[in-house]
Amino acid sequence: MRVVIIANPAASGYHESLVADLVSLCELRAEVVLQHTAEPGHATKLAESTSDGSSVLLSVGGDGTAREVVHGLVDSPRRSPMFIVPAGGSNSCYRSFWGDVPWPDALARALADLPAHTRQLDLARLAENDKLVLAGASAGFAPQAVHNAESLTGVTGRARYERALIELAATYQPYPGRVTVDGRIVHSGPTMVANVGGSRYRGGQFEVLPHSIIDDGLLDVCVIGGEHSPFDMLTLARAGEHVTRSGVIYDRGRTVTIERTDGEPAWFEHDGEVLVEFGSSFTLTVLPHAVPMLVGSAADLGRWHGVR
Repeated sequence: MRVVIIANPAASGYHESLVADLVSLCELRAEVVLQHTAEPGHATKLAESTSDGSSVLLSVGGDGTAREVVHGLVDSPRRSPMFIVPAGGSNSCYRSFWGDVPWPDALARALADLPAHTRQLDLARLAENDKLVLAGASAGFAPQAVHNAESLTGVTGRARYERALIELAATYQPYPGRVTVDGRIVHSGPTMVANVGGSRYRGGQFEVLPHSIIDDGLLDVCVIGGEHSPFDMLTLARAGEHVTRSGVIYDRGRTVTIERTDGEPAWFEHDGEVLVEFGSSFTLTVLPHAVPMLVGSAADLGRWHGVR
């Protein structure tokens, strides 16, 4: 076995000691190749050039780094299985795939039995910039908070994002929105936030899409209407309980369009990247079974909720 480590030194949770521990763990089972990224987009090139269908690719960084690796795998003719080592700010995908299992334990399990832990992960493609979406996308409250978090000092990671959410909740104004799933209008009117994707968690701690199944060939959609208090929704979303409230829409489909209906630019993000100049409408289409991902039993929680 060969393990290729693609590490992002710019990731907020990156430490040389983490990479040293990772190399030591992998050397017990495999030949190890360590690559560091040098600039945005470099992880995609490294993944594309090293994926051979038999090696295991390890992404060391946050959800943004993992998305770059995913881009490289999709473009490769032979797709190697991938494992995410959580070294970012929120690490939403890792939590969706492995829950609270420490990454050394999760990786040891995965390397010991690759077939048992390999699932063909669904992705989404955003029409407006032709980029793949890994963790998910959202409009309204969440991307505005992501933007605000960039200017906060004294806190990092999940704590910084949570602080930005709480500060914004006191003044946030819903936007006039519409969400269409496979040609069906599922929501129209004041909107707090619209979420689309595959990862159950966003921000590493909010179970926004609690019924998400990683390989069902569908995008999960959750829309919270503007009549709800952001403070209440933040509390409920920690355990996925927001979906039980009236005025909250939960749906699934292959193509999802999120719009701001007054023509003003919409606050929109995907995988934590805020797009502020792309207009008022965004369309995502599922890319089913796109990449082999190493996951644990936590990835099956969407089934346990009994939605499908």
